[in-house]
Amino acid sequence: MTDQIESVRIQVSGADPRHAELEARELRDELRRLDDSEVRFAPPEAAPDVAGSKGSGLLTSEVVLVLTGGSFTLAAAAIKAWADVRKSRKVRVVHPDGTVTEFQGGVSVREIRKLRDGGSDGSADADAEAGR
Repeated sequence: MTDQIESVRIQVSGADPRHAELEARELRDELRRLDDSEVRFAPPEAAPDVAGSKGSGLLTSEVVLVLTGGSFTLAAAAIKAWADVRKSRKVRVVHPDGTVTEFQGGVSVREIRKLRDGGSDGSADADAEAGR
């Protein structure tokens, strides 16, 4: 696989359809900053009719972006940095040859604060042991 992007599909998952769209818009804006790359929303795929359902469109908690041009190494670094900000972020990149690269969010801001501020880090247990 070359580093030059022909066209990859980026699947952004969210807690619900609205959240997924907001997250996808934010990632799209980040990727647009990369040189020689173009990113857009993929046209919605027609959902299969489900017996007993009203209408054919089903809302999903996944939004698909299409990225063309630019370097995959730079795009992957940008996607990873974007995903790492929140634990809830999940991104799948589907390459033209069918291979998949997945990115999952890292430590949440709340967890960072807890670690930084010494939240429940066991210091009370250490003090109790020191008194023995």
